[in-house]
Amino acid sequence: MIASKYNQITRLGDGRVVFYNLLSGAVDLGDEQDVAAFMSGISRTDEERTDWLERGYFFETPLAEQAYIAERYASFSADMATQEVQFMLVPTYACHFNCEYCYQKGIDSAHSLLDEERLIAFMSYIKQFKLDTGRSVTVTIFGGEPLWPGDKHTKLFERIIEELNAENIPMAVVTNGFYLKEYVSLLATGDLREVHVSIDGDKCEHDKRRRTKDDRPTFDTIVEGLVAAKEAKLPIQIRLIIDRKTLKTLPDLARRLEAMGFLDLPKELFKTSLGRNYELINDYSLPSDLFELDEMISEYVALLKAEPILARLHMPSFFGITQLINKGEMYQPSFDTCPAAKSEWVFDAAGNVYGCTASCGRDDYRLGQYYPALVMNEVAIKPWVDRTIFTIPECQSCSVAVVCGGGCGVIAKDREGNVQAPNCKPIKAIMDEGLRYYQDVLK
Repeated sequence: MIASKYNQITRLGDGRVVFYNLLSGAVDLGDEQDVAAFMSGISRTDEERTDWLERGYFFETPLAEQAYIAERYASFSADMATQEVQFMLVPTYACHFNCEYCYQKGIDSAHSLLDEERLIAFMSYIKQFKLDTGRSVTVTIFGGEPLWPGDKHTKLFERIIEELNAENIPMAVVTNGFYLKEYVSLLATGDLREVHVSIDGDKCEHDKRRRTKDDRPTFDTIVEGLVAAKEAKLPIQIRLIIDRKTLKTLPDLARRLEAMGFLDLPKELFKTSLGRNYELINDYSLPSDLFELDEMISEYVALLKAEPILARLHMPSFFGITQLINKGEMYQPSFDTCPAAKSEWVFDAAGNVYGCTASCGRDDYRLGQYYPALVMNEVAIKPWVDRTIFTIPECQSCSVAVVCGGGCGVIAKDREGNVQAPNCKPIKAIMDEGLRYYQDVLK
């Protein structure tokens, strides 16, 4: 028999061993005797041999393995072909914050605000896209900062919502939250999926680093906006920016949010995510503060064990292990986790088109224009569309490739000069962390 390259083994430290396959989704518990048999590839009984084959741990021939990979990839591709497409609309790259780690520093904001002609061109594009593909779409308003005070900005936002409502297109907003309170009533008129706001730890740490350009603190104002959004029953997602300075303040932030009632909200009205602070395109000013991804998860889990309230603030996914515990099944394998130019596009106020939020506003990542005329650079788009673990050489022998999916194409291109390079993640270490965290409830 031929062992699948996607087989994984995690020792729990109590004599139990977890066997799992990232392609098939099979998960089993065993012991060290099972490990010896499994690693040898020699089954102890006919029943065990049949089980190994049926669960995707082993294959009779290389052709059988390739056929199974092709079957799983076909299923993935079919799902991707019908997946909702997210169009990001950037009304402006301008922002009144001066965050030290902002990866959009240096982006030209000469076209400071989306005008009527470009809004109409944008809407024409996505309406035609829906007709041509039959796929559903959502529009996320992004920046820079999309929520500014004043009639000029609020009237533009009214027009955007009016256009989206007319086409029954849901929307989301990514904002720094400073003027969220002023926009709550307007946002409530749209089909709002979520308001996405980032917070850098609790008040003291947040106000040291997330300040306005005229050096005002921002935490209290952001929280006022979040409270107003909560009272209006707008769906909220808080992105918790994590590095060595912010991580230790999260228990206090959790207690603050608990006292305000956020942690009692249902999932459809309140979510959180961990946003690792890392170097992307621009160099971060204090690299000593940065975590590697697995280090961040490990440190968060250690803090979670000491401060159980963090389980109410955010529970890591551990790349599917939390779903395994909660739902009894692993995630489906992913052969491509970079959405650029496939399930995500960015249209900006200058009339340019980009593949994703990590690349927008940068000339060397521009994939076309939608105004004054629609011109897509198919040569530039092709490497992004073609990018899967099958086109990245380093992914061919990787045992976690169907979870990593090749990683972020922008980071790959930024660091390696090539879209068809991997952005590797410490998948196995994080899954190990999750299995050990949940070991008492594994059955």
